[in-house]
Amino acid sequence: MYSIRGAGQWSRALAAEGATVVGLDLSEAQLAAGARAMGAARYPLVQGAAEQLPFAADSFDLVFCDFGGLSWAPPHLAVPQAARVLGRGGRLVFNVASPWFEACYDEAASRVTTTLQQDYFGLNTIAEDDGATSYQLTYGDWVKVLRGAGLIIDDLIEPRPELGTPNGYNETDPPDWAHRWPAELLWVTHKP
Repeated sequence: MYSIRGAGQWSRALAAEGATVVGLDLSEAQLAAGARAMGAARYPLVQGAAEQLPFAADSFDLVFCDFGGLSWAPPHLAVPQAARVLGRGGRLVFNVASPWFEACYDEAASRVTTTLQQDYFGLNTIAEDDGATSYQLTYGDWVKVLRGAGLIIDDLIEPRPELGTPNGYNETDPPDWAHRWPAELLWVTHKP
């Protein structure tokens, strides 16, 4: 299994449960943070890009990404790489921001509002403040990319926090925005 995720919070949790884990990140700083936070359960950390994975084909049972590589690498390149490294029956599970969250994001206010700010069909690439680019697909484009990589979609989960629970990912107005509209998507797929 490998994890594309910041300081490897989920990787640490799975390693502590006895899973064989390999962490991956493009950033040396994130890998260093992951190494410092690793704890007793040790596992390899690899520097690499989601769109050009440095692993052999059919070498993982699970690939997961928590607001990581599939948000920051072109999905049409990264998803086929994830599918390539999965063995038969292996799962790709990841979460990303909902396209509705991105369409309602007000750059000037630095928060999500109830007003559409961008064209849903024009989200594709988003220039971030630090010069990076994030990627946002429509629901239909995610389906095309996942199926085009030979993956079967098992589920699409749109977490809905309880009324009065503020979104934990970004500031929203109103604070319980994610109770009314999906703020994130959790895709669950497998390789046949």
